[in-house]
Amino acid sequence: MAIEAGVAPPLPAGAKGIDARRNHILDAFEVCIQRTGFHRTTMQDVAREAGMSAGNLYRYFSSKEALVSGLIERDRERFSADFMNVARSSDVMGSFIALGRKHFLETPRERCVQFMEIWAEASRNPQVAEMCAAVDREVNDFMVAILNAAKTSGQIPTSVDSAAVITVLSAMGDGLFTRRALEPDFDVEEGFRLLVNVMDALLSGKIELDRPLSAISDSSGAPPVSEGNPHVRG
Repeated sequence: MAIEAGVAPPLPAGAKGIDARRNHILDAFEVCIQRTGFHRTTMQDVAREAGMSAGNLYRYFSSKEALVSGLIERDRERFSADFMNVARSSDVMGSFIALGRKHFLETPRERCVQFMEIWAEASRNPQVAEMCAAVDREVNDFMVAILNAAKTSGQIPTSVDSAAVITVLSAMGDGLFTRRALEPDFDVEEGFRLLVNVMDALLSGKIELDRPLSAISDSSGAPPVSEGNPHVRG
């Protein structure tokens, strides 16, 4: 269910059980983060947005860290389903493009702001940092496994360094999320087009990722970087 910016969806009529209530609370938590930021959001804010008492909220989540854990687990389930669809596909490139379009173009900008808020909290909260790192490792390993399977099936060259490719694409993907969060007028369609072009070049083996930095600088024809000032050549 898509969440309207700044509004948590009501609990569906007839929804019962812990899972339905937890998802409703997580939706409310997302709205609060998007509205006022992670650090300023309190448990009372979340309870108010969810339409319940703070005491009732604590029956489901004991802290903001527990709420973050719930968000990450929910996203992990969604990502896993998406990656399974890619893994089963006979067209890995096409499936990756479709997945990227879903997460980079169709995801509301408010979600990008939410990710930025959680990443910022991870920089100062070791518990949140470990949760973010764990899901990053899981996503990274899943994508590497998909590329390795694509090499086995002959969809991409065996010379492609799967781990290096995913490192590059993950960094670019994080950059797209960051630009969308920070720049309301950012042309995400163009950014995504550029990302897809780089992905195509990487997966077809047109970009070599195994060359050391020294080899690249030596072959560029430019004068060496000054040891005294790394930003000045000659």
